[in-house]
Amino acid sequence: MILPTDFEMQLDGLEIEKRDYQLAAVGEVIESLPDASVLLNYPYGTGKTVITLLAFLAIKNENPNAKFIFTSAREAAGLRCRQALEMAKKFGFIEKIGYLYDPTGKGLSLRQKSKMYEAASVVFSPITALMNDHFEIRSKLKIDILEGINLCVIDEVTDILARDMSGFRLSKYFEVLFRRREKVQTFPILGLTGTRDRQKTNAIIKLLEKDKTKLMQRLDLSPYETVTKFQKIKREDYIKIDQLISTQITKPIEMIQKNLDSNLSRLEIIKLSYGGILDRLQAEPKDYPFKIGKYTVKDKETKEELKNAFLRLFKLTHSRLLLLESTPGEFLKYIEDEENKELFKTIIEASKEMISYRVDLPRYDEPEEKTTRGLVQPKVSTALDLIHEHLIRGAQILLFTRYLALGEQIYRLLNVLKYPDVKYLSGKTTEDMRRITLKEFDDGNVNVLVFTPLGGRGLNLDAADIVIHLDITTNVDDMIQRRERARGCLEYVLVLEGTSEEKKVKEYEELINKEEKKEETPEE
Repeated sequence: MILPTDFEMQLDGLEIEKRDYQLAAVGEVIESLPDASVLLNYPYGTGKTVITLLAFLAIKNENPNAKFIFTSAREAAGLRCRQALEMAKKFGFIEKIGYLYDPTGKGLSLRQKSKMYEAASVVFSPITALMNDHFEIRSKLKIDILEGINLCVIDEVTDILARDMSGFRLSKYFEVLFRRREKVQTFPILGLTGTRDRQKTNAIIKLLEKDKTKLMQRLDLSPYETVTKFQKIKREDYIKIDQLISTQITKPIEMIQKNLDSNLSRLEIIKLSYGGILDRLQAEPKDYPFKIGKYTVKDKETKEELKNAFLRLFKLTHSRLLLLESTPGEFLKYIEDEENKELFKTIIEASKEMISYRVDLPRYDEPEEKTTRGLVQPKVSTALDLIHEHLIRGAQILLFTRYLALGEQIYRLLNVLKYPDVKYLSGKTTEDMRRITLKEFDDGNVNVLVFTPLGGRGLNLDAADIVIHLDITTNVDDMIQRRERARGCLEYVLVLEGTSEEKKVKEYEELINKEEKKEETPEE
């Protein structure tokens, strides 16, 4: 199948930024189908969803009866699918490609659902909802809603590796989807990602069928230079507490290495602790020995030792995240919780001293008068200084944080200090309010936009002049995602000096330097 010669003419009525690389990508995708799957590895913010929707249109030109699935397994899968659906509405794709199914309606009978699937040209649905519907409708109504699918799109396809790379099985929903594709009906998959990790790229291709998957990769699509500054913040009490927590982490790690694998690194063990291994250990096995991923637990005593070690490790690493990346109040509340008090008894007193950290905060409208006293984390104080410095120059500012508590705190502070036109988006924000706020930011009517990852998922943020990372994600791809969605800006990464946080930014810094050197080297 090739891209129709009159395809561009058909887009005249659609409000799409017609970038050459997007149309070229559509042509390359269409050329590969239906004989091969495609992994589209373009940087974040380059419009992979637009490419996907245009591909649907192009396929419809040749086959009016074609049917498509757009699915995702992200924590925000429902949000991503709704975003793609709203984009299709905005571009006028409703009229062009037919009925769209949004699986948010409650109270629909299976019969009604099956009719909606039958009528849909494109199904936008999280993988869990899609495969649950598929199972129920097939078992009770004997109707296969996946029959006749011409193309399945998996948004943020790196997520299908989340369990696989942690030593666990692939998500059962993708297992069913892939098994069906192999045994019942062959259909190509278009995987969307923006990873610079070669290992992840190769692992995805392997899952999508190595011999039948084409890699379309362009990681050079950053039209503007982004300048990154690592803002180091010195606070002795934070360093002291971080080191106390770090000392306690050694013991459970050694216990896990002894019982699982002496060659396991700290990082691999911490990934396991966040990857669901504790749930597996807390369940009672049928017999011993039993397998957890690729590791063997030989007896009940070993299982109990591992369970206690992983539980301690999880609590210690989580407390460190709260210390370095959330509010003082959230951290203290966690370590003083009745369930955790015994584990953290040696650091509670030192933490109460830290919690007394108060600063004078200047009002935006009267900067010489420091009238407000604030109980804040050191990064918040630094972030306020940066916001004030750039806001008076007329900049538009984005501030990212991983934690709701921290996002809410800085949003409240900015309002109390009379900063003009400040908005906050999180996973709790309604879709309508989110859409209105983003338009206001694009139009220049919002000066400071505070985000959590869920609030900012899947967005183009070209309007930003300044981006402030209040905390660092453990996944470097997420940092790159933020950086590339707000291209051509000045980026600040706030780091508590002397703490474990410095190690987390090292990989990010090295990756940025590597990319810059690559751009400076002329092609032969």
